[in-house]
Amino acid sequence: MIVCPNCVAKQLDGTIFCTECGASLIDTGPPESTRELDAAAVVSHEPSPASSLLSDDNAPSDHIVALIVVSNRRRIEVNLSDEVLIGRADPTRGIIPDVDLGPFGGYDAGVSRRHAILSYRDGTYRVEDLGSANGTFINGRRIEPMRATTVQPGDEIICGTLLLRLEVHHRKR
Repeated sequence: MIVCPNCVAKQLDGTIFCTECGASLIDTGPPESTRELDAAAVVSHEPSPASSLLSDDNAPSDHIVALIVVSNRRRIEVNLSDEVLIGRADPTRGIIPDVDLGPFGGYDAGVSRRHAILSYRDGTYRVEDLGSANGTFINGRRIEPMRATTVQPGDEIICGTLLLRLEVHHRKR
C-alpha cells in the first residue's frame, strides 16, 4: 500500500495519483524534503562585473532586481518594495515563492521550497538563507542561515548549486 503524502489516504501499489485528493504519488519522499547534494557538487565561481549599476539619484524609486539564471541566461525581475521569497513552488503544501526556481532546474540543483529571502532595507540589498538543506552562497562563500548578508549588483548568489547573478535597476516613480 502507498500512503498519500498530502491527505494520508491509503492507495494501491502502483497508483500514480491519489484517488481522494489527486496529489501525485510518484517519487513521494518524506514531506518537505529537498534533494541533498554532495558538498563537492558546489562549485565556486568568480563574481562577474556588475552589468548594471545603481543610480546616484536620490529621487524616490522602485527597487527592481533582476536575478539572472546563469545556466540559461533567463532573467527574473522582481520589485523589492517588500521581501522576496526564493525557492520552489509546492501548491499542494501552499508554498508559492515570489521567485520560483523550479522551472530552472531548482529541484535537481537542490533548491529548497523556502530557500532564501532577498530584501532591500536602509539602502542595502540582503540575502538571508532560511535554513535550506543545501545552503546559499554569495560569490562562492556559504552564508550563515537565518542571518541577512549584504549583496551588491554583480554578485553571484548560489541556491544549492543553481547560480544566479544579481542585477539592480532603479526606476523613478
